[in-house]
Amino acid sequence: TLLYGYGGFEVPLLPGYAGVRGRLWLEKGNAYVQANIRGGGEFGPAWHQAALKGNRQKAFDDFAAVAADLVRRGLTTAAQLGIQGGSNGGLLTGTSLIQRPELFGAVIIDVPLLDMLRYT
Repeated sequence: TLLYGYGGFEVPLLPGYAGVRGRLWLEKGNAYVQANIRGGGEFGPAWHQAALKGNRQKAFDDFAAVAADLVRRGLTTAAQLGIQGGSNGGLLTGTSLIQRPELFGAVIIDVPLLDMLRYT
């Protein structure tokens, strides 16, 4: 199972079909899950603002909750769960790996934003 997240800059992750992901992942019997976590734009400005600045941990907690729920429901195991994110999603996946390493068997961190002390 591959869990993808972004959760930032009010960017919505909308349902859709990506041909490469479909051909290379789904058609081989794997599962793909898209987490709509606080900080993103899926549910309006309040949803986005709920995970800004001092509340940023809520986005990481939401992502971990989705991962834990997939395992709890028996849809995957932690060993078979990979996570992926790029840019702000790279911050999400990097932080998730550090905070909750027991939840994930693999991590793909694309073009991450990791140095939040110097980010302006």
